[in-house]
Amino acid sequence: MAVPELLRQLSRRAWEPALARAQRAAVLMDAPSAEALHWAGGAGELLAAGALAVSALSAKAAVPAGAACVVFVVSGTLRGGPAAAVRGVLEQGAVRHCVLVCGDEVEGGGAADLEDTLRRWMGKGGSAEVVLRGPPLLAPVSAELCLLPGLAALLPPLTGPGGPGPGPADVGLSALPAEFRAAVRAMVGDLDSLFTALGLREESFAVGALSRVVAAELASYAPARNRRRTATNKASVIFVDRTLDLAGAVGHHGDNLAEKILSVLPKLPGHKTDVMVNMVELTALQTTDETCSFIAPGCLAQPK
Repeated sequence: MAVPELLRQLSRRAWEPALARAQRAAVLMDAPSAEALHWAGGAGELLAAGALAVSALSAKAAVPAGAACVVFVVSGTLRGGPAAAVRGVLEQGAVRHCVLVCGDEVEGGGAADLEDTLRRWMGKGGSAEVVLRGPPLLAPVSAELCLLPGLAALLPPLTGPGGPGPGPADVGLSALPAEFRAAVRAMVGDLDSLFTALGLREESFAVGALSRVVAAELASYAPARNRRRTATNKASVIFVDRTLDLAGAVGHHGDNLAEKILSVLPKLPGHKTDVMVNMVELTALQTTDETCSFIAPGCLAQPK
């Protein structure tokens, strides 16, 4: 199968658990999940599957009356902010049945323990289902380019003057803070799920201290070792620390139209991979009032 078609299928497959459970449900998702869905068809996909509402995940999110259940979609594992938000919604007492779609726990008890946690937050009489997603949530920006919005916040620790402390250097994952270790392990799990779906047997190359840590973790990850024994498609994977050259290689220099668009237009609110296009200027509804927003902005993810 051609790579572009396979990537589109993987992007769709990651949303199948949520789509299958959307009938008469309220769907709450974190920002990275929303950004991935934005590139994979938008909220209309969930509404067409029967969802009553699709909204951002927050501890104060309201559940519409008549919702049969709440479907939580989390880009990674249930930790930190997403865990606090899910707990806040469930402890309001209005939810009696919920479904959590999240990434697989690299370490921990897995789905059974998560279901116990959700039932405890709901209180007596609540029921919960946990679906551990296979492929990670991809943002298919183009036919052969997919991004992982859930990893946007993972940056190598800065070292030297002004930095928060020592970076990973060559000391390994164990020397990093616990939260950072969990983020790296979640990244390794997502990459392994993606490579499994693609049937890849990778050879990894790393540039930068954190990249060497990630490559080493992926090489020693037990499911990845098993996958490489049976996978038939060879691939070279290059990990590069994003902080090595912030002003050079990762900058937009205007050498092509795409770079000019990304560097000139403002970011779409709440997104890191799309820009906002002022559609008012393309209509006869002209106004000088900058606060007037009666026409929704356009974006690159729109098919037309």
